[in-house]
Amino acid sequence: MGKRKFSGLELILIAMFLLVSVVAVALVVLLATGEPAVITEGETPKPPEVVPQCRNMPLAERVDCFPDSGASQRKCLERGCCWKPLDETNVPWCFFSENHGYNVTSDHQPSSTKVEAVLKRKTAPSLFGADMEELSFHAEMQTENRLRFKITDAHKPRFEVPHEHVKPPANPPTGPLQYELELVKQPFGIRVRRASSKKVLFDTTIGPLVFADQYLQLSAKLPSHNIYGLGEHVHQQFRHDTNWRTWPIFTMNAFPNGGTHNLYGHYPFFLCLEDDSGKSFGVFLMNSNAMEVTIQPAPAVTYRTIGGVLDFYILLGDTPEAVVQEFTELVGRPVIPPYWAFGFQLSRWDYGSLDEVKRTVERNRDIDLPYDTQYTDIDYMEDTKDFTYDLVKFKDLPQFADYMHEKGQKYILILDPAIAISPRHNGPYHSYDRGTATNSWVTEADGTTALIGKVWPGLTVFPDYTNASCIQWWVDEIERFYKEVKHDAIWIDMNEVANFVKGSSKGCPDNTLNYPPFTPNILDKQMYSETLCMDAKQTWGNHYDVHSLYGYSMTLATNEAVKKVFGRSRSFILTRSSFPGVGKFAGHWLGDNSANWNDIKWAITGMLEFNLFGVPYIGADICGFFDDSSEELCRRWMQVGAFYPFSRNHNAQGYRPQDPAYYGADSLLVKTSKHYLNIRYTLLPYLYTLFFKAHVSGDTVVRPMMHEFYSDSNTWTVDRQFLWGAHLLITPVLDPGVDRVRSYIPDAVWYNYETEERLTDRKEHIDMYLPSDKLGLHIRGGAILPTQRPNVTTTYSRLSPMGLIIALDDNKKASGELFWDDGDSRDTVSSGAYVHCQFSVEKDILTIRVLHNGYTDPNDLKFEDIAILGVSGPPTSVSVHQGNTSTTVPETSIHYDATKAVLHLRGLGLNMGMDYTVTWDEVNSDYERFDCHPEEDSNEAKCKARGCIWQVSHFNSVPWCYYPKDYGYTATTVSNSTSGWTFDIERNTRYPSPRSRSADIDKLRVEIMYLSVHSLRFKIYDPATKRYEVPVPLQLPSTPEADEAKRLYEVRVEQQPFGIKVVRKSTGTVIRKNTMGVIVGLDDDGSAQGPLFWDDGEGIDTYEKKQHLWMTFKANKNTLSSQISHNGLAAADHLTLGEVKVWGAGRVAITQVIFRTQGTADVSLGFTHNQQTEELILHATERSHPLHQPFTILWNTGL
Repeated sequence: MGKRKFSGLELILIAMFLLVSVVAVALVVLLATGEPAVITEGETPKPPEVVPQCRNMPLAERVDCFPDSGASQRKCLERGCCWKPLDETNVPWCFFSENHGYNVTSDHQPSSTKVEAVLKRKTAPSLFGADMEELSFHAEMQTENRLRFKITDAHKPRFEVPHEHVKPPANPPTGPLQYELELVKQPFGIRVRRASSKKVLFDTTIGPLVFADQYLQLSAKLPSHNIYGLGEHVHQQFRHDTNWRTWPIFTMNAFPNGGTHNLYGHYPFFLCLEDDSGKSFGVFLMNSNAMEVTIQPAPAVTYRTIGGVLDFYILLGDTPEAVVQEFTELVGRPVIPPYWAFGFQLSRWDYGSLDEVKRTVERNRDIDLPYDTQYTDIDYMEDTKDFTYDLVKFKDLPQFADYMHEKGQKYILILDPAIAISPRHNGPYHSYDRGTATNSWVTEADGTTALIGKVWPGLTVFPDYTNASCIQWWVDEIERFYKEVKHDAIWIDMNEVANFVKGSSKGCPDNTLNYPPFTPNILDKQMYSETLCMDAKQTWGNHYDVHSLYGYSMTLATNEAVKKVFGRSRSFILTRSSFPGVGKFAGHWLGDNSANWNDIKWAITGMLEFNLFGVPYIGADICGFFDDSSEELCRRWMQVGAFYPFSRNHNAQGYRPQDPAYYGADSLLVKTSKHYLNIRYTLLPYLYTLFFKAHVSGDTVVRPMMHEFYSDSNTWTVDRQFLWGAHLLITPVLDPGVDRVRSYIPDAVWYNYETEERLTDRKEHIDMYLPSDKLGLHIRGGAILPTQRPNVTTTYSRLSPMGLIIALDDNKKASGELFWDDGDSRDTVSSGAYVHCQFSVEKDILTIRVLHNGYTDPNDLKFEDIAILGVSGPPTSVSVHQGNTSTTVPETSIHYDATKAVLHLRGLGLNMGMDYTVTWDEVNSDYERFDCHPEEDSNEAKCKARGCIWQVSHFNSVPWCYYPKDYGYTATTVSNSTSGWTFDIERNTRYPSPRSRSADIDKLRVEIMYLSVHSLRFKIYDPATKRYEVPVPLQLPSTPEADEAKRLYEVRVEQQPFGIKVVRKSTGTVIRKNTMGVIVGLDDDGSAQGPLFWDDGEGIDTYEKKQHLWMTFKANKNTLSSQISHNGLAAADHLTLGEVKVWGAGRVAITQVIFRTQGTADVSLGFTHNQQTEELILHATERSHPLHQPFTILWNTGL
């Protein structure tokens, strides 16, 4: 964290005072001297040594020749540049002439993938002195999608970033290059084109190359304004403003308060979306020196850096996501944190004592908050010294990790780089002494004297993590401290590197490192402000060159310690300062934000950008670090924070607590926090799988909408919503006092996660209703999300059953995957100790395929529940197939919600790590209609007057006016006995009585009697008024069958709406009146044939009127098939295929039966084969196949 001295209001008042003061001083100077700030009226500049050659160019293409302050006509012309003042202050008045730059004096191509050239500087004045007269240019086509070019001094080496991961590929590309490189010689420049379209992507001829010892500049024209990335800053919008915005890059301990200043990380990488084709490219400058990047409306970008070399990588992709994959392949793919690191985390600076930490833990445990990890900040230390703890206020800290582990939770502590030089209370500070003995500190310019600064513990030294002996010292200190105070991971902070005095306790010498000829527009405009002197020495070089690598080198050293201390356990590192490639080892948080509505908004852009940078384990301090958070702000922040990959509530010293339980166990904040954290924990298998994809392929986790919907220009600027991967859309509330959020629904099928209902909106902006306890959460059609029943920690949730949420797309398809390992061991991907499952749905068949199986979960995890969203009708049956085994899912495990069009399958028990198919047959919803207006004069008005639904059907004889699902009656008090049921049902009076001449009876009685083992009777009558009954005596058993075990059936009563189901116990099949069984008697040749004629049984001349079904069954050589000659049945008279008995099937064992219909995949069919009687019973009822559609059944065919 950083020091905080003033409140937000105080800072605003101070800034206003300073602004007024500056204006006042300027006015005094102007009145006294008549000197304007820029140029004196009537000034006659001296003739320049070189006359600028100024061509006509659009204003948007001017490249600034005076990026420092104090531009005037005279100074501009002295630089050999063009002076054309305007009434627009953001457009450069002084811009480069054609005199500047370099020419190519020689070039050659050592191989088909390499180009080299020598560049000679043109005669022109110098901007900042010490220009290099001769440069070398080297270009290498490293891969099909990656071009590298480097420009450096032709005669002596310069500092280059010693990156841990970035290396040239071992072999040149073998496939066709996706880009073309053009070397422009007079003056020097390059153009990079996309090979397929010849579109110019990166054109440096827009401005001259400048290469001095401490000032390097290169400009490039881009094909699009869709520019994303560069960092670390607070970008108030995800897509860059190209109207002359300059962004400094230089790591610094600064507040992310919305200004344009530099922050903790150093990321000279941007992505450019070319157009709505999705074609994109990225540009990465491998340079760690202080720099600034200007984006202008040409569109173009200008880099100005004050050291090192110009080492560029151009990365091409067919989509924005593919560019991120290319970038992470270059700098290092992200680490997969341990599973517990995805749980919710609590922290604050200055709990005051371990007792207060425990009170916080206990009150959040007491409300059953999903909560995995507790932090302690620097207040746990003795006088904020690393590798110590306060022996009074935190005396029991050595046992704290065990206390957390008892409830399945974890403990993380903080370490800062600065090491105090003062002794401890009770003796020497051995960590400092050992570091001094091993020469582990950053030194002054003499290379010997340790540089002294000041941070939290007072006067300090700073470890040089680029020094091998320092790395060993750091590893050793962490190992020593771990033996004293157990912890589970390490949080490193203040590693920009932060220093509370300017440079050192002695100040900084006056030289060109501390005071370079040009200082980028960094915060305070002073190189050593809040950090070390630039002439300080480290093993990798001058601090001037390696300053922005300090946090990166500290992360590398800490990773060595984590491997040593935690061994095979993964653990993780959280770092504030970072550089490209840090995501391979660590996560990041967005720094010392504040409790305000701006910071909750800007956090989304920050997370999107760090996913571009290859650091997907990212989040902001939930509820804000500085200032007191209001209940509303914290509530809304807890909602969206539940979907930060790194989800931590953290606040600062001196402010009110903001852990959820602090607001009260019954508070709305607690209720909504628990609700969305439970959803987070439910979806952790999906989030964990996204990190696997990031690790192996470089995919983003928190994903910009435009990565998925790049063809829709509406998505290019969306930064108040975000995706988890491709399939989960999060729409938070980010403003006070609102319950409607202007949001964009991209072009796909979307389902509300919480209600499971399909959205009607698509490819449009909507005002989404999100009351005080709600956040927008939508699943994209085509997704299969793995889930797990949540618990209060990941330790416990990992014991729970798994599940799947299947969201069907427009084509009734979906796909997804699951990565699963033990959640803790290091390098499970490289060692193969994991399970990788692939899921797909097509044509009502879910296929679970295991792509890799190198891990067996000790908890015997199973997929129990599956939700299928977008199922248009109830299934006639559901079956599970594993190998040669086929099982019919009992009806008690099947629930279909017709209103939401959702099918729930429960209690399936599918073992993780095994292949399965699950099949269900959707009944065409048209065939489920019951005619609400059988009279011939039906129309829409009459239909709706009865409270019924009017919908045209394209199927023959299907009614257009039909009953709603909840039409009819509701069972009230239902009671049953050993002999049957008796209860009343009441009409749903929200619907009118359809016939005025025959009014509906509002209350009826139902009696169900178990007559015998095989039969039952149910009767529905008016209990208030006697009605006519048929006076035909029936031979009924004198006593009912009261023994439930003997009955072959089970009766189930649905209460709302009322319905009766009679289920055959042996198969779980619901008995239907329109089920047709078939008996096949095979002759000696194994053949049989027979016809079927069927009509409604009541109509006259149904044959002549073609109101019938005529079909033929044929059996031959272990095959039974049907042929339809004519089908004129009304929908209500349609038959389904029932049980099929085949006599004479033989005594040879039958191992498999296949059911086949046109247009669908083969499925296995249950069967029973009695080899002695040669009877084969085919359980075709489970297919609920419409008999008027042809089918084929095959057995013992070797399929």
